[in-house]
Amino acid sequence: MIKTIFKTPKMMLRRRKNEKIIRFFDHRSDESISSVSSSLKDGFGQFQIDEILETPGLTERMRNSNIRALSTDGGRVYFSWDIPSFIWDALRNSRTLYKIVSDYIGPDVRFDDFYVKNVADGYDATAEGWHNDNVGYRLKLFMVFDTEGLPSATVVRPHQRPNLYSVNYKEEFLRTLKSKDTDSHPDEITVNYRPGDCLFFDTNLQHRGSYHAGNGTRFCVIAEFIDRNKSNALRGKAPCGPKQGRGSIQINATVKKSDLKTNSLIDQTLLQETENGYCYGYQ
Repeated sequence: MIKTIFKTPKMMLRRRKNEKIIRFFDHRSDESISSVSSSLKDGFGQFQIDEILETPGLTERMRNSNIRALSTDGGRVYFSWDIPSFIWDALRNSRTLYKIVSDYIGPDVRFDDFYVKNVADGYDATAEGWHNDNVGYRLKLFMVFDTEGLPSATVVRPHQRPNLYSVNYKEEFLRTLKSKDTDSHPDEITVNYRPGDCLFFDTNLQHRGSYHAGNGTRFCVIAEFIDRNKSNALRGKAPCGPKQGRGSIQINATVKKSDLKTNSLIDQTLLQETENGYCYGYQ
């Protein structure tokens, strides 16, 4: 605990430096967009997986694939960046998805991360307390393709743009102490999940996971979208970029290279061909 407290000033200084970078790019994003899509006017929106990705039967196919898995070491969360090619294809080809993310982020929006995060209730994480992700405007798409019991919800405090990021020093200090602020707020919205549901939300909003309120499991694929210039500027300084900036996502060879090369959401500077397909991330 003492060691953590001594590290806190350095962390706060890094947050302060990042704040200037984030606000610069997000201010530019605010100026570049004519209007935010009505579906995300408060920074979040609820949809159906098959509809937003324009692929009937996608939820069922996800449910029957090997991504419906749990941790084998007794943990409460399962992570994987091994995404089946049929989900890649759906994400790349959805015009509905592209319009939503480009309308919200701006013309330099890119696909930034893509992973499985299956969570069983009882998962102990600081994300159960109110926070934002300290990267400014960034959209996350939670695609809950299956559930068991009453799975954990996501609680969000909506806010319209402009909503420029600023460091919340109290919140950051509490998190360094592993303390969780779970106080209720009159403007909060609790999003519960059923199979096929998905939630789009700006991680710049105050939000939290409600991991102890239910008794179940949610099986979820998460895609993230951000301004590519901002993500590059924050490389190594904030949790953004493929694998949060710490590696590359492997893309199966069955995904056509020509499709990847022509897709507006794929940042070509991050795409590299490998022996087994492609990788997407910082080299």
